[in-house]
Order: sequence, then structure tokens, then C-alpha cells
Amino acid sequence: MKSKITLRQLEAFLAVGRTLSFSEAARQVHLSQPALSATVRKLEEQIEALLFDRTTRHVALTPVGGELLGIVEGLFENFDGAFAAVRDFVDGKRGRLAIAASPSLAAAFLPEVIVAFEAAHPGVVLRVHDVLSDVSIEMVRQGTVDLALAPVKSDEHDLVHRELFQDSLVLLCHSEDPLAQSRTVTWRQLQPHRLVSLKSTSSVRHLMEAAFLQQGRALSPAFEVEHASTVIGFVANRLCVGVLPLSLLPLVRVGQVTYRRITHPEIQRTICAITLNARTPSPAAKAFLDLCSEFAQKRKSPLVNSAR
Repeated sequence: MKSKITLRQLEAFLAVGRTLSFSEAARQVHLSQPALSATVRKLEEQIEALLFDRTTRHVALTPVGGELLGIVEGLFENFDGAFAAVRDFVDGKRGRLAIAASPSLAAAFLPEVIVAFEAAHPGVVLRVHDVLSDVSIEMVRQGTVDLALAPVKSDEHDLVHRELFQDSLVLLCHSEDPLAQSRTVTWRQLQPHRLVSLKSTSSVRHLMEAAFLQQGRALSPAFEVEHASTVIGFVANRLCVGVLPLSLLPLVRVGQVTYRRITHPEIQRTICAITLNARTPSPAAKAFLDLCSEFAQKRKSPLVNSAR
């Protein structure tokens, strides 16, 4: 072949091969009949074989033309299938999405977003990593995940922070604990009480330490644990009182456990969806981010202070 065959030439050949009419094929591909004939002749020159036997009244495929027709039909079917797949990806109907989330958000916010996302995008494969907030942000930087759900720490220029909601720290105590008799408590009021705290790797622990230092005292918990469920268990058995994010309270299903707002100061975490500034989010990631914002709006209601 002397030069590359173009998609336009194959499209013209396919129209003539299917209709066996140059006039009808010209209408289908939006060319004049002389232009169509010239395009087919150019293709024949490149293949170095006749593709059609022509008379004034009759057009028929040659053996080479018949062979080529099957090949070109297969090519166009593959093109159509490939572009349909790309269209599905652009529409967020298929693809892969990897999400990292800090443990409290992975337990209490992320699941409801995933339920809605999978209902709307069943062809997208999801992968979830429940890791500490620092690890989740580093996974975004490394490209291991598409986005992270975590408390914001600082305004870092390589990251995009989409603010979702403010997550207050609240006291968790037994319903018969003296602290439960007040609608709110202060950080100073917590100081005489035995505390169970998440370990120092937790963002909640860092905020608690800062709050205690503001009162002129270092945080010295009676117990340090890895998981929020352990905090809840200790509180339910009246071993201690604890501090957890408000976002985790839907998971507290122990009848004897209640919560109270902590004031002076009121400590809040800003929960964000975090992506990399230098990377364009995939259509699936954009759809997931939009759902995160939608569900975050439902959490922006006043804090309820009554006993549970």
C-alpha cells in the first residue's frame, strides 16, 4: 500500500458495499457522487485491487471487495463498542474508584454515601481503605486512591479540600453519670474524671490534648485504645467517660450511653473530601464528591443535647 488508508475512505467503501449504489451511498456519507467515486478509487489504488465491478446499471462487490467488507464491518463494530465504553466512562457508568477514609468517617459517613453511589453507578468498582487521616492524605498524593475523606489539617497547595461539614467533639458518658445531668459540660469539668481516649495517632486525640492544654493541664487518660468501639464499651460499663466525634454517634446503640456537648471551647473538626490539585478527577470521582456534599448537607443540623 502506497499510503495510509483513512477512516473516511473506509466509511465511503462501507456505504457503497452495503447499498451497492453509489448515489444512495453518497447521500448516507454526505458526499457528492463524484467525490464518493474518487474516494473509492483512491482506496482501490492503495489496496492495489478493484473493490467493485461497475456498469451503468449495476454495482457488485469483487472477491477482494467482499473480503474487505467483512473486515471493515468488524472494524466499525469495534469502533462503536469502544466509543460506547468511553461514553459510559465519561458518564460515570463504569470505571474504578479508590477511596481512603479516616476510621470514624469510614464507619459512620462513608457507608451511606456508598449505598447511594452504588445504586446510581452499579458499573463502577469501588475500593475502600480505612486508614488514619495522615495515611489517607498520603495515599492521595501517591495516586493510590482518587480521594480521601479526612479532617483538614492545613491548607496545602498540592491538595484540593472540599469542605463537607463541621464535626464537633462530644462527651460520651453513662446515662447515670453525674455529667449526664447537665445539658453541656466544659473541658475543665472533665479533668477530675477518668477518661478513655483514642491513641495519640488519632486526630481526635490531638484535639483533646490541645483542649486540655488550653485549661492549663496535660491530658492523662486512664486508658488509651485503638478503636471507637472500645471507647463506647468502656463508657457503657462505667469504667470511664470518653470523647468522640459527633459523626460517630449513629453507631452508639448502647442504651446506657448518652452524649453531651462540650463547651469552653467547643472543638470541631472540619471534614473534607481531599483530591490532588494536579490530577483531574475521573467522572466517577466527581459523581462521588457530589454525593458526599449532598449527604454532608444533611449533617448540618443543630446539635441535639438531650439524652439518648
